[in-house]
Amino acid sequence: MQNRLRIALIAGAALIAAACASDMATSPTASRAALAALAAPPISFDQIRTSFVGHSSETDGFVPDEVESGGDNDGDHHDGDHNDGEHGPGWGGLMGGGLGEGWIGGIGFGPGLGKGPFDDFDDSNTCTFSTTSNRVECATVTRGGLTLNRSFAFLDASGAVQHAFDPGKTNTVNAKSTATGTVTHHSTATSTVNSSSDFTVAGLATGSTERKVDGKSAGNETTTGTRNGVAFTVARTAGDTTTGLVIPIQNGRPTFPTAGIVIRSMQATVTKAGSSPSTTSRREVITFDGSATAKVVITHDGVTKNCTKPLPHGHLTCA
Repeated sequence: MQNRLRIALIAGAALIAAACASDMATSPTASRAALAALAAPPISFDQIRTSFVGHSSETDGFVPDEVESGGDNDGDHHDGDHNDGEHGPGWGGLMGGGLGEGWIGGIGFGPGLGKGPFDDFDDSNTCTFSTTSNRVECATVTRGGLTLNRSFAFLDASGAVQHAFDPGKTNTVNAKSTATGTVTHHSTATSTVNSSSDFTVAGLATGSTERKVDGKSAGNETTTGTRNGVAFTVARTAGDTTTGLVIPIQNGRPTFPTAGIVIRSMQATVTKAGSSPSTTSRREVITFDGSATAKVVITHDGVTKNCTKPLPHGHLTCA
């Protein structure tokens, strides 16, 4: 139950557009390294339930690239196809690796287990039902320096508690996850992380005509190390809240959300030896109104733009 007993989060490389140079122009006090730190989520975000996507395991931690004292440098997050530009997400894409496929209708599905977003569960015996909490509590797992804890609550369509996930009969699942620990990457970098999520999906039972998603995640990461002989510290925080996300069930083709709001935020501070700290922050509010276009309001270092994103995989366009 360690890997599959969780809400599926599928990273989509098609979500990420090239960065825009205008982002640098609107953030004169933030270094390129700080801006690049927003392109991927903190380590451990692949172990919780969150709208952020991208490689965020211990082997893909963010470090400032080509650090030079007093310089203005890019960041190296080793995020491959999910990189949203070498200087950060820009106005042409979303931060933290983009928005998960389940949140934009990038997965075709129909009724039943394994045929859509937010419905990937396991029947492994590493988790047991607790009569005290009325939850399925999973054994603590240590992986790559991270300590992982998960628990689940399963309810049928009438709201009755179930002792395990029952395909076709389980209607609502609440999943809680935490990930904490210290990992070493890029030889000289050490990251201490603390992240958690609380996520609920309803409408999983046979006969349901829509799924509804509500949840939140939050995490922080502090990284210290050296790059090209220069000491650095990077502090990053990230989090999101999903409220009333409604996804109609339609067989044979992807369906996008028709209602709901997703609010995402990130902040990064990069400090290099001999230089002052550089901080950047970003907030994205994504609204689904039943049309085939999501409304996105981005506030980056105090500058706000109104944007649109055709669903599921259209490019972000900002006015």
